[in-house]
Amino acid sequence: MKIFLKLILISLALLVSNTHARIGLGTRCPTSPLIPDFDLNRYSGKWYDIESIFRRESKCVTAEYAVKENNRISVKNTGININTGEIRTGEGEGFIPNTNEPNKLIVRLNQDSIFSFLSEGNYHIWKTDYDNYALVYSCKIYFGFIRFDAIWLLSRTKSLTEEKTTELKKLLTDNGVNINGFVKAEQNCNN
Repeated sequence: MKIFLKLILISLALLVSNTHARIGLGTRCPTSPLIPDFDLNRYSGKWYDIESIFRRESKCVTAEYAVKENNRISVKNTGININTGEIRTGEGEGFIPNTNEPNKLIVRLNQDSIFSFLSEGNYHIWKTDYDNYALVYSCKIYFGFIRFDAIWLLSRTKSLTEEKTTELKKLLTDNGVNINGFVKAEQNCNN
C-alpha cells in the first residue's frame, strides 16, 4: 500500500510539474488580501501575461474575461506553443463563492482528463487598478501536504513598467510568498 501511495504521489507531482507551476511541500497557502470593493465588471476584458510562475511553454499568452450573471465570468486563455507554433486555447468559467470576498474567485477550465480536478483552482486578485495591471495568485493544497501555486503579473497592454512589477513582487514577498521562478512572458506577437 505504501508503494502504491508513493507511486500516486510521484505521478501527481510529475503531472502537476508539467503545468510549469510551482509545486512543493506545504500545508498552508498564504492569506490573500481582501479587496472589498472589487469590481468584476471593471476587471473583465483582455489581460496580457507579463511575468508568471506558470505556462513557460507558451508565448503571447492572454486571458479574456466576460461577466455573466450571478457573479460568474467566462474565461478564455490563449497562447502560442513555443515548440510547435500551435495556438492553444483553454476556456472555462469563474465564480465568486463568497460575495464578501469579491476578489477571490474559483476558476474551472474545461479539461477532458481523468485528472480534470487539477483544472479547478482559486484565482485571487491580490491587487489591480483595472486599467493597467493585476496581480493574481493561486494556491491549492493536495493530499494535505503538496502545495501547488501559480502567480501572474498581468497588464492591459503587452508590457508593464519595471517599477510596477517590482512593487507587485514586493507585495508577494511581504506576504511570505517565494517569488523565485518568475519568467518574463514573450509578448512579441501580432495579436
